[in-house]
Amino acid sequence: MTIKISGMITNDDDAPIYRDWLGMDVVSPKDVTDNLPDDGSDVDVEINSYGGEVDPAAEIYTALRSYKGNVTTKITSAAYSAASIIAMAGDVVQISPTAQLMIHESSGGAEGNKHAMQRAGNMMDATDKAIANSYAAKSGRPVEDFLDLMAEETWLPAQEAKDLGLVDEIMTFDEPNAAPVTNSARPMLAHDKFERIKALITNQKQNTAPEPSQNALLQRKLAIFYGKEDE
Repeated sequence: MTIKISGMITNDDDAPIYRDWLGMDVVSPKDVTDNLPDDGSDVDVEINSYGGEVDPAAEIYTALRSYKGNVTTKITSAAYSAASIIAMAGDVVQISPTAQLMIHESSGGAEGNKHAMQRAGNMMDATDKAIANSYAAKSGRPVEDFLDLMAEETWLPAQEAKDLGLVDEIMTFDEPNAAPVTNSARPMLAHDKFERIKALITNQKQNTAPEPSQNALLQRKLAIFYGKEDE
């Protein structure tokens, strides 16, 4: 069984907006848990992702670590940011010789007074430690080592990732099922843009006027995505 972690990592509620309305390649926890075999047979998880949301990545990591069968995670090109958490879930972690891991500190936003800002900072400190725990659990190295690397935003090619203990094997192309290598990067969609797209969906369902053409709908969605609704 092969499960692909491709594109951006997001939550189950927002995944349909990205996938169905914006045509973007995303993965959510449900995409993984719904495809885990019931018989405990071996699972390969192919990863080519620039990251995304931490909580869904942690949920996927936990589901794979809890799976009763053997899990091999294969970094085919990119395991950046939150995707690197998922990579650590493998009983065996493989990486293509042309692939990379990237680890960095969490990021987010907050509004309000200084206490709200402090709480946001505390939350991100805790998130960073949780992420570093996944690297430490895989490598056997101290959590502090990875907190330092995350603070520097560290890019790790195959051999360096192996030297750190984050991967077990560098793929060779003698393997009959060696995974293809690709790369891509897309931005996260801001929460307020999600809300406007959801409102567009609701209005379309409730509106008794003739539905707009597919081209008009596409133009409206792209306008929201690129912040050009008022132009």
